[in-house]
Amino acid sequence: MAFALVLAACAGPTDTPSGSPTHSIDAPQAIAGTDIRPHLEALMEIATDNGGLRTAGTAGYDASVQYVAEQLREMGYSVETPEFQMATYLELPGGTLAVDGGPTFETGNDFKAMIYSASGDLSGAVTPVGFDDGQDSGCDAADFDGFVAGTIAFAPPGQCFRRQVVLNAVAAGAVALVVSYPQYAKGEPRRPTLLSPDGIDIPVLSATGEVGEALQAAAEDGSQVHITVTTEIGSAMVHNVIAESHGIADRVVMLGGHLDGVHDGPGINDNGSGPAALLEVARLLAEESPRARVRFAFWGGEEFGLLGSRAYVDGLDADGRAEIGAYLNFDMLGSANYVPIVYDEPGAAAGSAEIADFLVAYLESVGISPERMDLGGGSDHYFFSQSRIPTGGLFSGATELKTDAQAEAYGGTAGEAMDACYHLVCDTVERVNLDLVATFANAALAVTVAIAGGELELPQRGRAGAARAR
Repeated sequence: MAFALVLAACAGPTDTPSGSPTHSIDAPQAIAGTDIRPHLEALMEIATDNGGLRTAGTAGYDASVQYVAEQLREMGYSVETPEFQMATYLELPGGTLAVDGGPTFETGNDFKAMIYSASGDLSGAVTPVGFDDGQDSGCDAADFDGFVAGTIAFAPPGQCFRRQVVLNAVAAGAVALVVSYPQYAKGEPRRPTLLSPDGIDIPVLSATGEVGEALQAAAEDGSQVHITVTTEIGSAMVHNVIAESHGIADRVVMLGGHLDGVHDGPGINDNGSGPAALLEVARLLAEESPRARVRFAFWGGEEFGLLGSRAYVDGLDADGRAEIGAYLNFDMLGSANYVPIVYDEPGAAAGSAEIADFLVAYLESVGISPERMDLGGGSDHYFFSQSRIPTGGLFSGATELKTDAQAEAYGGTAGEAMDACYHLVCDTVERVNLDLVATFANAALAVTVAIAGGELELPQRGRAGAARAR
């Protein structure tokens, strides 16, 4: 999923035909895969016309905003494109990591500078950090006890945000940080985000397993490592798209998903699939008259750190938060080696469990037994959840490896990532499971109508409660 920081490698297509689920979904549905495809093709064309990218702060993202806004206006929605300021990022070509007497690695193929990494041209010895610390490697300041200042920190993946590891490394005197992901093969490193450039004044690299092996050897024999990387941090005004049905009801049901893609591919499953589903839900709801207002959001800056949804929630006053009866999020709905997943966060606001139960029941009614997952801060529902707004959502997997049991239940290939093209150039229309996106869109439609029409009753939220949530 977009903002996930534990990533996997890209592989070739599975045996599943393009656009077909690995498990039969044949229940009657109002939205079909053929309805989804034109939106994905339009977003793919936008990416192709703009250097292969739809990243927030670029012309490709601006064109995506224009496409979605025009579609919604034609349906009769009131559409706004509020803007927010965000830090932009670009890594320039030519970066290298060279081990004295050993191999030289190149940016793009062997490593990538993480989003908001600083530039650097430096040499130093390598100090491994956190390899004996289980799953939280480098996440605690204590992991850097005894660290040799002036050296390059080398760490394995951990369970915290990479930003925390970087800040710990900076405090310990590291001149650079390299995180090696064993599952990354040559040509397939991903680029996690550090959430903000503030406090990040060293190069921070996300590297393949091969680079990790070379750094481990350098640490053991005392070899020097030279790193050169050039990044640019800028600023841009970026737009969200907010559309709302006409009406005067106090209660709002809100659906959203991020519209921006990553720096390294067109971002069609992640996350053209969510906006495509939302557009088709909006098209059908434009013909209905639910008692509640329905609001659609297409977020910018999610891949940098949920920036668009955060700006939106931060901009709401107490009444604005209180009127949102529920927020439903749709991010990565068509992974090729999918597992159907329903958001289920134990600490979510009252009403969230009822949303999860409804989505599970709907999917079971069409022959799918989904799994439940706590996505935490993994997508744009996070700040709504933090404001005690009931939340829910659907997801089809990112870099998680499919288990034998999941392969038996849903088809596909055990031991491979649910979306092997996550955050890579191969995240194209041909890789998206169109029928699964459509099924999730129908589930989104069903839960929205149920909440808006009062069939699914959620706790009423007053102004005082919203004020306390701030």
